[in-house]
Parts: sequence; C-alpha cells; structure tokens
Amino acid sequence: MTAEEPQIKLRLAHAYGVYPSALRDAVIALSDETFTFCVGRHIAICDQSRQRTAFLSRDPRHRVITAMTKSSNGKLLAVGERMGSDDGSVPHAVQISILAVPKAETLSETKAEMKEETLKVLHPANKRLDIIGLAFTAEGKYLVSLSSLPESTVTYWRWESEKPVSSHDIQLNVNRLLVNPSSPSQFSVSGPTYLRLWDYNPNDHGLNENPSMFPLKQEREMKVVDHCWVLATFLCAASEDGHVYIFEEGEQREDVDVRAVIEKDESVGPKAAEREQAKTLQKLMGGDGPTAAVEPPGVRLSALAAWGRGFVVGGNQGYVGVFKVDAKAQVESIGTFRMAGEKAIIWQMSASAEDSSMTILSYEEQEVETMGGNTAGAKRSDSASRRSVTSRSSSAGNRPERQSNGNMWSLSVFPVGQADLAATGQLEVFTPVFPTGNHHGKITAMKPAFSRRVICTCSEDKQLKVWGYPSEEAEAGPNAFTSELSVQASPFETPTTMAVHPLGFQVALILEDMLRIYHLTTQAATRTHFDLPLKHPGGVSYSNSGSMLAVSSENDVVLIDPWRAVVVHMFSGRGGHLSQVNQVLFSEDDRMLLSSGMAPHGAIYGWDLTTENRERAFEHVSKLSTYTDLNFDNRLQLAVAVVKPEGHLRVISHLSTTQIEVQPESRGSVYTSLCLCSALGLLLAGTQQGSVRCFRWPLPEAGATYFAEVPLHAHGISAMALSYDARYLFSGCEGGTVMCCEVGATTLQPDGTSMKINAMQLDQKLVRARHGEVEKPVLNKAQRDDEKKMADMQRKIWDAVRAISATTASLDDLLQVPKNYFSDVLSEIRELEDRMQGMKHENDHMLEQKENEMQEKLQTIQMERRQEKKVADDKYDGLFLQLKQTNLRHGQEQEEANAQFDQRNRQLQDNFEGSISKEYQKQSKLLDELQALRDEFDRSKSKMAQEHNDQLSELRATQERAMREWRAEYEKVCNLLKSDGLKFEEALRQQENEYEGQIVEILERERKALQDESEKSTTALKDGVSMKQTIAMLQNQVKSKDAELAEASKEQDDMRKKLQASQEMADKVRAQLKERERSLKVKDEALYKLREQMKHLESFRFVLFHKVRALEEERDPLEEQVNSLKTSVREMYSEFVREFRQKQKLDQLLSDKSTLSNALQAENVQLQEHLVQLKKDGRRMLQDVEAVVHAENTADYVNMGKKLEAVCDRHQKLAAWKPPVDDPGNEPRTEADLKKGTALMEEMAQQRDLLFRKKEMASASAEQAKRECASDIRKLTSENAALIAEMNTLRTENRSYLRSCKEMEAKIMAMKNPGQTAISQTASAPDLGGGAAKNRVPPSGRPLPSSDTPYVRRKIVDAQEQYRRARQKQANQLPPVSQQSSSPMARMRRAEPTSEEARFAQSMEGMQAQRNHMENQGFNMSKLHETAADMAADDGGPAGQQ
Repeated sequence: MTAEEPQIKLRLAHAYGVYPSALRDAVIALSDETFTFCVGRHIAICDQSRQRTAFLSRDPRHRVITAMTKSSNGKLLAVGERMGSDDGSVPHAVQISILAVPKAETLSETKAEMKEETLKVLHPANKRLDIIGLAFTAEGKYLVSLSSLPESTVTYWRWESEKPVSSHDIQLNVNRLLVNPSSPSQFSVSGPTYLRLWDYNPNDHGLNENPSMFPLKQEREMKVVDHCWVLATFLCAASEDGHVYIFEEGEQREDVDVRAVIEKDESVGPKAAEREQAKTLQKLMGGDGPTAAVEPPGVRLSALAAWGRGFVVGGNQGYVGVFKVDAKAQVESIGTFRMAGEKAIIWQMSASAEDSSMTILSYEEQEVETMGGNTAGAKRSDSASRRSVTSRSSSAGNRPERQSNGNMWSLSVFPVGQADLAATGQLEVFTPVFPTGNHHGKITAMKPAFSRRVICTCSEDKQLKVWGYPSEEAEAGPNAFTSELSVQASPFETPTTMAVHPLGFQVALILEDMLRIYHLTTQAATRTHFDLPLKHPGGVSYSNSGSMLAVSSENDVVLIDPWRAVVVHMFSGRGGHLSQVNQVLFSEDDRMLLSSGMAPHGAIYGWDLTTENRERAFEHVSKLSTYTDLNFDNRLQLAVAVVKPEGHLRVISHLSTTQIEVQPESRGSVYTSLCLCSALGLLLAGTQQGSVRCFRWPLPEAGATYFAEVPLHAHGISAMALSYDARYLFSGCEGGTVMCCEVGATTLQPDGTSMKINAMQLDQKLVRARHGEVEKPVLNKAQRDDEKKMADMQRKIWDAVRAISATTASLDDLLQVPKNYFSDVLSEIRELEDRMQGMKHENDHMLEQKENEMQEKLQTIQMERRQEKKVADDKYDGLFLQLKQTNLRHGQEQEEANAQFDQRNRQLQDNFEGSISKEYQKQSKLLDELQALRDEFDRSKSKMAQEHNDQLSELRATQERAMREWRAEYEKVCNLLKSDGLKFEEALRQQENEYEGQIVEILERERKALQDESEKSTTALKDGVSMKQTIAMLQNQVKSKDAELAEASKEQDDMRKKLQASQEMADKVRAQLKERERSLKVKDEALYKLREQMKHLESFRFVLFHKVRALEEERDPLEEQVNSLKTSVREMYSEFVREFRQKQKLDQLLSDKSTLSNALQAENVQLQEHLVQLKKDGRRMLQDVEAVVHAENTADYVNMGKKLEAVCDRHQKLAAWKPPVDDPGNEPRTEADLKKGTALMEEMAQQRDLLFRKKEMASASAEQAKRECASDIRKLTSENAALIAEMNTLRTENRSYLRSCKEMEAKIMAMKNPGQTAISQTASAPDLGGGAAKNRVPPSGRPLPSSDTPYVRRKIVDAQEQYRRARQKQANQLPPVSQQSSSPMARMRRAEPTSEEARFAQSMEGMQAQRNHMENQGFNMSKLHETAADMAADDGGPAGQQ
C-alpha cells in the first residue's frame, strides 16, 4: 500500500431490524432509556431518548446468538453463542461469553473506539447443544445455564473461575430459566408441561429438584408458556389457556383468569362499542351473511414479565395486560391493551429499572402466498430463512414452531409506569422503535440517491422503505438515522430490483410484469407516477444526471426519458442479448450503458451513448454464466460481477474471457453481492455467511485476497450499497435486516501519522473521479500556480457552502409535494388556525368569568376566616387560664402523692426482707436433703453400671465363642469346596449361564439385605441420637432431683428386667445360630447332591477352584461388613434398653419430686395469704392515721392524740403478731446456709430453663405438624373445590337438559291439542264422563298417568304465551328482506321497486337519519330500542289475554 492510498476501516454504526428468531430474553432493558436487542450477529444498545444505536464490542465471527441475560446490577451481560458454519469449514461448538455493559455516556460518543468487552468465556461440556437459557444470581457471582434437547442440561457456573460447579440433565422439553431474586441458590425452570424449582446445595455441590407445584395430572395437561419472579417473593407462571398462577414458597396462592379479566375490561369502552355495532349490523343483514359477527376465540397467552409493582402478561390478538400484586398476593388489573390490528403475538417483554417503560418484542404470522409467480419467491424466502435460522437440529427441539422466518418481528415501547393513564386514552400506548417498521423478508434490492442522503430498499414482504442517514456534522446529534417512508409496492407481486433518481424524489421498481415509478414525498402523499407493462423485466437504472432511465424487457434494453415519458432508444435484435437481461448500469460519466444477460448466453455488453448509432464499446461473453451485481470502473474500463451459482468474483475487460477470478474457500464464504468505489480503491463483497470482505481495487492478477472481513449479518447478504459520499456502507440480508457501517478512510502522512479524510475531501475525491480528473505530478511553476488557484477556489466554495447551509435548507431537508396536496394541507391549516382563534377567545372569556368567581369566593372565605380566628382566640385565652390553674393543682397533688408513696414503699420493703429471710432458710434445708439424696443415687448408679458391664462381658464372650464355632464350620465347608472344586470344571462350562444367574441373584439378595440393614442402622442411629438428646435432658433433670429410700426394691425389679432382656437377646442369638446351622445343612445337602451327580467331572476342578476363590474374595468383605453392622445394631439395642430403663427410673424420681414441690407450693400459698392479710391490715392502719393527721383536721390539735390512741387500740392485734416459734426462719443464718441457698437457686434456674426449652421444642413440633396439616388441608380443599365445580357444571347441564326436555314435551302437547286449552268448560255444561274418568283410581291406589296435570297445563299455557309473544314481535318488526331468486321474473321484479317499497325505503332513511342525529347528541339508541321492545311485549301480554 502506497502513501497515497487511503486506509479503510469499517465500523458498525446503525441497524434497522431485529434478529428474526425466537430467542428468550432477546430484548433486555438496561435503564429507563436504553435497552439491548439482537440484530444480525451483533448485540445492539438502543437509546430511546436520543434515537441512537450502539453495538457491544465483541468478536462475532462465525457466531450466532442463542440466549442472553443481564445481571441484577446491569453491569454484566451473558451471551450464549453457537459457533461454526453450515459447510463445516468451522467446527460446531457452543460457548457462553460474559460481557461488560458500557456506561451510557460512552454510548453517545460515536467516534470513540469501544474496547473489547468480553470478560470471561465459559465452555459447556456438551459442545453440540445450544444454550437456550441463562440467568445470573442476585449477587452476580454465579451463572445458571440451560441447554437444548435432548439433554436439557442445567449447569451452575462460578463464571469468574470459568468452571462449572454442578450440573444435571433434565431430559425434558424446557425453555425458560430464572433465578430466585431473594435466594441465589434457588432457580426455576419451565417448559410446555413442566414447572419446577431447583435448589443448589453448596455443601455437596448438588442440584436438587423440588416436587411439582401442580397436581401431576394437571401439570401434564397444561402448557406453561412463561414464568417470572414478582416482588422478589412470588413465582408467577402463565399457561396458554389464559391462567396466571401465583406461588409463594412452593404453594399456590392465586389463580388469575386472564380471559375473565379481559372480558370484564372490554365490556365497556371502544371494544364494547365495536361489538355492539357488529351485532346491529348482523341483525340488519339477516344473521348468517358474510358480515355476521363471529365471536373471536379466547386469548392464548404467550409471554409473562415482571415490573416494579406486579406483572405484565402478553398473548395473541395483540393483547397486553398489566396487573398489580401486593404483599399478600392479591392481584388487581390495571388495564387491558391491544396492539393495532390485533394480529400481533407477544413474544417477550422487559421492563426498565424505574418502570417508566417496557420494551415489547412481538411478531405477526405472515401469510404464505400461493398465487402465480410469487410462489417461487416465497419458496426462496422460506429456504433461505430455514437455512439460517432452523438449520441446527439441536435447538429446534426447544424453540416453538413460530420461530420460522415467515413471521414479521417488530419492537415497541409501552409506558408500563403510566398504564392507568394509558388505559383512559390519555397516552399513546404502543410506540414502535422503528417508526415505519422494518423488513420481514429477503432484501431484494438496495439503491442510494446520489444527491440526497437517503437510501431505498425493497424486500420480499412487498414493502418499499426509504431510510435517512446523517451528515458528518449531524452524526453526533440525536435522531441521526431516520425512517423516512414506507410504501406497499404491490399486494401480490414481489419487487426484484429498483433504481433511485439522483435527486431522491423518484424510485423505479421492477415487479413481475411491469415497471412502476413512484414520486417520493411524504407518507400520505406518495403516489405512483406511472406503470409500464413489460414482458419479463429484469433490470432498471437511472443515469447519474437523472435525465435517462434504462430498463430491460426479456432480451431488450429500453432507454427512456422518465420526465417526459419518451422512449429514446431500444437495444435489441442482432446487436443485443440472446438471453434475458437481468441488470443494466450506467457508467459514472453517463457515456456508456452496460447490461448483463443470464445463462445460457451469459454476456455483458456496453453501448456508447455519445455516438449516433449507439455502438457497442464493451463486450464479454461467457457461456452458461449468470452475472449479478455488475459494477464498472470507468477509468480502467473494467467490470466486476458475481458469477452465479458458483459465487465467484470475476473481473472482466473488453473482449476478454476472464481477467481475474476470486473463488470462495468454502460454501459459507460464497460471494453474493458487490459494491465498488474506485475513487477510494475499494471493492466490498458480501458473503453467504453474512460478512463483508474488503479488497483493494484494482485487484492484482495473482493472489487477490481481502485485507479485512467484518461479520455483520446472521443470514446471507443479498444487497449492498454505498452512500453518495462513500461514508456509509448499507447491507441487507435474507432475514430482512438492514445494517449500516461507517467507512473510515485515513491517509498516511509523510511523518508516519495517519489523518482521517473528512467529508469534503471525500466529496472532492469522488466528484473528480466521476468526471475523469486524475491527480497529476507537479512538474513546473505554472502547474504549481494552477494547483494553488484550484485549492483557493475550493476553499472559497466550501466557505460559501457552510455559510449558506446555516441559513438555507439543503436538498436533504426538502420534499417534492404535489400542489393539490399542498393546497389541501394549507386549507386545513387555515381552518385549524380559525378554530384555534375561536377557542382562544372562548377560553379567554371563560377564564375571566372563572377569575371573577374565584375572587368573590376568596373574599367570602377571608371574611369567614377572620371571624373564626376571633372566636378561636377567645377560646384559646380561656383554655390557657384553665390549663394554668390545673397545672398548679396537679403539682401540689403530685408532691403529696410522692410523699405517701415513699412512706408506703419503706414499710413494704421492711416486711419483704423479713419474709424472704424465712424462705431462704427453708430452701437451705431442702438443699441439704437434696444433696444427701444425690450422693446416695450416685452410689447406686455406679453399682448398677458395674453389674451391667459384667453382664455385657459375659454376653460378649458367649457371642465370640459362637462366632468361632461358626467360622470353624465355615472353614470346613470351604476346605471341602476347595478339595472338590476341580470336579466341576466341565459342569461350570456347561451351566455357566445358570450359575451366573444364581450368583447375580445371591448378590442382589445380599445387596438388598445390606441395604435393609443400612437403612435399619441409619434409623437406629437417628433414634439413638434423639434418645441421647432426651437422655441428656433427663440426666440434667435427675441431677436436680433427690432419690428416695425406697429405691432398693425398684433396683431389684430393674435388674430382673435387664436379666430377662439379656436372656431374650441370648435366645435371639441362639435362634440366629440355629438358622445359620439350618442354612449350612441345606448347603451340605446341596453339596452332597452335587457330589453324587458330578463325580464324573473330576477333570474340571481347576477352573472351578479359581472361580470359587474369586467368589470367596468377594464374599469375605461382605460378611465382615454384615457382621460389623449386626454387632453395631446389637450394641445400639442394648444401649437403648439400658437408657430406657434409666429413663423409667428418672420418671419415677421426677414424680416424687413433683409431689414435694406441690407441697412446698401449697405452703408458699398459705404464707402469701398471711402476708397479704398483714399488708391489708397495715394499709388500713395507715389510712386511719392519714385521716387523723390530714390537713383538714389540723385545726383540732387537742383531740388528735385521742384519735391516734383510738386507732392504735383498734389495730392492737398487729402489735401482738409474731412469727411462729417453730419456724426455722428465726434461726440465725450461717455462711454455709447462704451458699447452699445460692446453689439451690441456680439449680432451680437451670431446671426452669430446661423445662422452657422442652416446651419450645414441643410447641415447635406442634406448629410444624399444624403447618403440614394445613398444607394437606389446603391441597385437599383445592381438589375438592375442583370436583365440586365439575359437579356443579354437570348439575347445571342436567337441569338445562331437563328443562329443555320438559319444554319440548309441552310444545308437543300443545301441537296435539291446539284447541283444548283455548275453550274452557263453563260451570253449567254437563260433564260427559270427564269427571268420572278424572276421579277414577285403580285398585293399587296410585292415579293413572294423565296429560291433564297442573304441571302440563302450566307448561301449555307458557308455550302458548311464548308463541303469542313471538307472533306479536313478528308483527311489530320491520318488513322482511326479500329473498333472492334465480328466476328472470324475480330479477325483473327486484329491478323495479313498488311504490310501497319506495315509501318504506324513504321512511327507513328518515328514521336512520333521526337515529344518527340522536346518537350524535349522546343517546344510546340500541338500549332505547331494547327497552321499548320489552315494554311493548309486556303491554301486549295482558291485552292479548283480555
């Protein structure tokens, strides 16, 4: 590369579209204004406030995104990627990349080079299965992943160390994974028939599946579509049949019927009005016509997402429902919303951090065209999308059928934080991210305008879209890339190619059999200029000046003046193509027109338009080749094109075969499209795998390789185009995504630094190259002066353009609008201005009136406030005086009360000290007795332990002797087997299968026995541990209790029971030994029989000897293990018996101590009664003294002494009270007594704590049992409720069937006897046997069955009343619509209406006009008509009877 050649670098700048595949978490909200979504092979971050898009920096080569998730703090993003290519050139693998999400301020810096954001890369064990689910834990340290079928592996990752902690294969169809926000070790997994909670155990690193939260039958029948965690507490799951289930801690709390909520919310409002209109129209049209109102099916739920105050549910028919959930799991519906058209299916939703907005990813099922020539296009689209989206069988099992590329995906923003306002219609509900939408099929053509910053695209979705891109100055501003226009090109035909006028106001489209030219203005005013029918049109192109249009028709190329609609020239006949022309192209200077033909002729011709005869100036023929994406370098006279179907790049010159050909290295790198910029020396090529390769132009004749490759799309690139200033490269793929890359061109300076080429320098290069100006070396002074003059002139032009662009609109800011449309808009503007002026005057007048009213109200309120203030001040002064007096009285009374309280407190303190000293002496005495009993108990316990140890040693010796005898017998048997083993060699060969089966059975029995023994031992260990805890508690209690003297007899009984238990144990051991002897005898008999049968097999003993020795080596460890387990079980049993006996003894001691404690408590009660009585007497005495010395009696000093003396005489018995003489509390207390009392108190405190803990344990177990019972009761209640609901449904159906049956019987009776009930019998008429027959009763006593019962008569009357009302209603209705007839006379009668019909039509029109007038005034005419009809029917009933 020379110093003059610019260095080229592509940087992704913008994208229009969504990755068309059903990915969970394909849209993730990062903040209130930004969200991330997948597009192509990249991850885009969209800023809604600035309308800008940035992309995460990562390596997307040969990678397709299969899953995404973000951490709770929004700083990390985990991406599941599938690596590999369709042709196998890159091996298939799966990985998980952990990316750092950049800050919002760095996203706004478009020129900043973003660093590689990949932090870690995780590699799953199975590299063939796609990752379909990812979720971070709350703290962000762990990551949980879910793979696709058939394994559906859940893996728990410590992502910082890139190592899996645990994994488990579910092996079911699951597709959703979320982590519990409040518990990082718990996560939820759901699928069509699966919803479970999983727990991660950090101790053993295991994943444990919790039981189903639904009944198993219900879980298998339902289809769970999605789930989420709400308020970090509740788990919400949505089923397809319209139910949302709310769980808390694995138990169901609520079942929300979404369809019932929808029906309730839509019973009023616009939706209800539409249904009423449809019903009215159905009645007017006769009921079953094409306009009959069809009740839509129920909404099928498809998505569920959480927001700050609840959850949002989405489904088909464009349904979005917002619900609020409180802390008690109570659900409240905030609003029901529908997307425009009610055809969208919600796939995924994500709410922002502050709940200001929610991003919604939805799709519509695209109808497959089957008409005419469009079938091939549909097949191409389906094959292309199926190749790229569903080519991996590993992920097809987990993704729904709706992931096919036939779906039309779109992104919308919903104001979930203001859903209540949106429900009232005060806000715009759904705002599309791309205002005019995006393409939903293969991009068939893409062309720029060479004088305006727009680019046009068309695709297989039959849409023509116009996109805008910014200038260099406006690139950093908001809304840089815009969606200008979207037009449906044709309802049935797919556009194949297109051309854009250089001014950007006219577009030519090639449809299947015509050329259609549009004038591009605004969305509402864009119209078709004209349609030109052509036979098999192939290519179209505008000249660079815009004065000519070239279009091909079969083998011909037509040159047209598009403004005057005149054919200038036609290239056909012998000088033209021999096969269909598929592309036409003008050279940069418009002097040559080039065209390429399809196979089999495969020619490229160029005609010189400057000559009179339009002579051929370029010619190339390659048989059996089809050229596409033809580009021409006017300076070098070279053409470059893509050769189909090989996918090669071919550089062609005049009258040459092939100058240079670049072949792809694999099927995935097949070249599909080209874009040439000769001014920059750049050739860009798109590949089948979605990447763009950059070549230096012109290509070298040998070793032409690309110098850069940029992966962009997840599908093959189908169209490419450079902007007119060569700053942006636009590319479209088979998936319908349009991506824009900035082309950064830099030049190398003489000092070695690189400098970027700005927009003006690029324009200068492009324009000069277009007009054939080349840079020439400066040789003399005159040339240097000329160059200097040109530079000065260019600088002046740039300065003038800058000055004008600041005040004048450029071509990018202009629109070509028709005059009629412009005049209509101006008239509408004038009308709106007049209305605004009128409303302004009305509002001013109303504001003045309101202001006057407000002033009057304010004055009235101020007067009232002044009066209220005066009254309040008077009240305040009075209350203040009262408060002051009350405070003084309260202070005096408080001082007196304090003095009295102090005196009483001192007296009570003295009395309490005396009584507590007595109690202390009693407790000291009891403590001495307790210590003596404890010593005696310790001596007896040691004696019992010694005796028990002796018995255990005897039993152990007996057992050892028995084991030695059994082992000796066993060794004898083994010796016999060894001596006779060689005899069975031939028998072992013949019956090897049978013996192997027996050995397997023996091993299975041994394994089962070992398993049973291990379970028993585990149970025994658990029981032993619980018993040890119980025994420990009992021992602590025993230490606080005393033993009594009568324990000796009980100890003898205990010893007898222990001896009996030991004897029983010995009997059991003997029975076991007998059982083993019996088994040995059976084995001896079997061996004897075998010896008798197999004596002739002496020669085969060697093989059996080795087999038996191997079996013995396997059997010995098992025997040892069995023996050790049996020994441990016996020891545990003996220990259990010993502890149980000790527990019985302690229970007896506890009962004795309880009796003693009750006696002490009774004595304490008596003492407390005496103390209370003494307190009462003292209180009475004090009250009498206070009454004598009160302030009111201080004047009578003379009689105060006598009164006090009378009080003392009255309470003389208090002076005579003395404590009992025999009370040990009167004795003096020593220091030893004090220590004993302290120890006794501590022991009592310990006993109290033990009893309290025991009580807590019992209460906890009782609460646990209650909770379990409550949960069982709730489950049974729910099941019973379901059964009752089914029974009620069946009862209702049964009643309805019975009612209909009875009504039919009544109708039949009425039809059989039409005049029986109409004529009633008079009183004077004779009875001709009817009465007798009526009163006849058979001998059995039961009346005969008769149709003349009261019930039947009532039914007949009701039926006649219904028939009469129906006849009256028909008479009141409008005349019926005449039925159509196929006869000619009937058609003639319908052609000429009668005078009555004309008058009826005129009256109907008048009634309809009057009805419309009343409805405009606010009357509900449908309800009025129904009310009038009911009143008429009610009035007609009595009249008919009369």
